Amino acid sequence: MADVDHMFDHHFGHYAPDEVTAGRIAWCRRLPHNWFGKQLAQWQRKRVMKTLDGPLDLRLDGIKMRVVLMDNVSERSFVFMPWRFDALERDLMLKLLPKDGVLVDIGANAGIYSCLAAKRLGQSGVVVAIEPNPEMLKRLRFNLEATVADCADKPRIEIQPIAVSDDSGSMAFYVNRENLGASSLTEDQNGQRIEVESRPLLAVMDELKLSRMHVLKCDIEGCEDRALVPFFTDVPNHLLPDCVIIEHNSDQWQQPLLEVIKQRGYLESHRTRMNVVLQQRRQIKLSEPEEALRKAAKTSSVAGLARNKISL
Repeated sequence: MADVDHMFDHHFGHYAPDEVTAGRIAWCRRLPHNWFGKQLAQWQRKRVMKTLDGPLDLRLDGIKMRVVLMDNVSERSFVFMPWRFDALERDLMLKLLPKDGVLVDIGANAGIYSCLAAKRLGQSGVVVAIEPNPEMLKRLRFNLEATVADCADKPRIEIQPIAVSDDSGSMAFYVNRENLGASSLTEDQNGQRIEVESRPLLAVMDELKLSRMHVLKCDIEGCEDRALVPFFTDVPNHLLPDCVIIEHNSDQWQQPLLEVIKQRGYLESHRTRMNVVLQQRRQIKLSEPEEALRKAAKTSSVAGLARNKISL
């Protein structure tokens, strides 16, 4: 097994797959998007993982990722069965992001959404990738840096090593070692408890001087309501995103999250295997100060401050 402590010290390409492994992965990604394709992909995935002793450096859908297949379901799904990992949601995000767009990715995991957006955006675009799990944070940072390394017009990248919740301060976070992507603020007797910093989303946007948002994605294992209800209750109109992608964990929510969002002028446009997607049903009417602020943001690169630099 590769040295975990130094797994991300090497440049992208250090863990390039051998020809057989690369071929098996490519074969899986071409399989039909049905039950039979899933069975074949799972069979081939077992063959790959049986001989795997470390990470893999892969180019997938135009992005660069150092994937660790052993401990993260999201990475395994995206590598071997991308049609089962938020395919509609990812396509919709890319269609809705203009070159100067802003993605806020809460629960960024290994950075699949964030990397795809970073590749799409230009120098006035912004990716805010929020991930409190220290193990996932290493992958997120590496993957974003590798992905934008050869971009001519690099967007502004803001990596936030925090949890988004309804209050600021230190909070308990439970690390799931078997599936790091399932780690969360929800108490887990089998998880490793650590302390992480937490801040409300509006406070994060204010600190980063963001004056607009196009797509908001939130996948934080049942705590989506704690992060988003305060935001959609208090956010001014000019900061409302055009599209919201939320992992649907309503059985764990303690607040009526979808109803709160719909009260701000959204309609549910899609419901997939894992997520619910909401989009604005009408053009939000802005007050004169808000309209002036939005126009200024488009022409002054307010959202593109410190672009071409990854903020840690």
